[in-house]
Amino acid sequence: MLLKDKTSFYKVCFDSMQIGILVFNQERKIVLANQPLADLLGVDEVYLLQHKIDAFFKHTEIFKAYIQNPEEEIFKSTIELEEFHANGSSIFLELNFGKMVYEGELYFKALISDISLRKLKEVKITKLNVQLEEEVRIRNLKLEEAVIQLKKTLNKEKELNSLKTKFITLASHEFKTPLSAILSSTELMAKYANLLNTGKLNEHLQKVKMMVNRLNGMLDDLLTLENIETGQVSTNFSHFNYNDLIQEIIIATKPHLKKNQTINIEKSDLKLIYHDFNILKIILTNLLYNAIKFSKENSEIFLKISSSKSNLHLSVKDSGIGIPKAEQGFIFTQFFRAKNAIYYPGTGIGLNIIKGYINRFKGDIKFTSVENEGSVFIIKLPKIKEL
Repeated sequence: MLLKDKTSFYKVCFDSMQIGILVFNQERKIVLANQPLADLLGVDEVYLLQHKIDAFFKHTEIFKAYIQNPEEEIFKSTIELEEFHANGSSIFLELNFGKMVYEGELYFKALISDISLRKLKEVKITKLNVQLEEEVRIRNLKLEEAVIQLKKTLNKEKELNSLKTKFITLASHEFKTPLSAILSSTELMAKYANLLNTGKLNEHLQKVKMMVNRLNGMLDDLLTLENIETGQVSTNFSHFNYNDLIQEIIIATKPHLKKNQTINIEKSDLKLIYHDFNILKIILTNLLYNAIKFSKENSEIFLKISSSKSNLHLSVKDSGIGIPKAEQGFIFTQFFRAKNAIYYPGTGIGLNIIKGYINRFKGDIKFTSVENEGSVFIIKLPKIKEL
């Protein structure tokens, strides 16, 4: 069948396409547009043909660039633009540019597709990917935290096992010595009861008493340590005389003094103290026990208790064996014994107990020590406000 009106035929063909067709000249005047393009932009087809592309596309720079240089690499593939429908809503378009010559005139064409649905899907996918990446990041963080916590737990378990081993070793040795002395004295008293005079008998009884007190002291230290670790330290704040505290400390430490050892108590203006009497006594006697134990005969130990506006200040100084510099960072660790202290009796928990009490009161303990010259321990305890 011969087509008589080719123009009408072409028009029907153009309008039946699923994409918009736009033809414009070098002045960006629209010379041809089909109905799908008009529908895409939300305007009348006749209205399109009366204007330049600037009236319908905000990205006119793309069209200008193509007119100036159609061979540019960017125009060899599709270009995606966000434009506006006549009702103000955003639409996403995909453009394929081309050029043609008609009756000696150069024209430019663009095949335009609506990709709004595809872009919406891409946006959703991007959001989902971002959400997924965030969820993965959070999961990874939680996993890392779990791994760190697990490592801490394992390290804690190893530390506890190590402490348990140290405790068993120390306890078996430290308990064995006084128990052997008690056994020896009781055997002698039983075997030679009729031959021992009163003086010798009392000597053995005193030895038994001393060893029992030593065992009780070690057990008390272990119970104190457990209370500190479990946060079950009970406090009993009261007013007491400075002299009463000093007297109790002298009574507690006197039996431990070596030959010609003395404790020099520096003069203090303190008269009345408001604090926990027993805890202060434990702190000071533990420090003095160490000073006595690690110092030689004929040595002098210095004790000082003073007060400032907000704190109590305690210090103990000795001229004993000192602490090796390489080991000074470990002295508050449970059951730790410095290499130069292994031949001295002790469980290695005295300083740990002191540190626990000081932490309980949010105080501070510092020390300086030189091996074979001695040590100085200085404690600062915040004063307790009276209720």
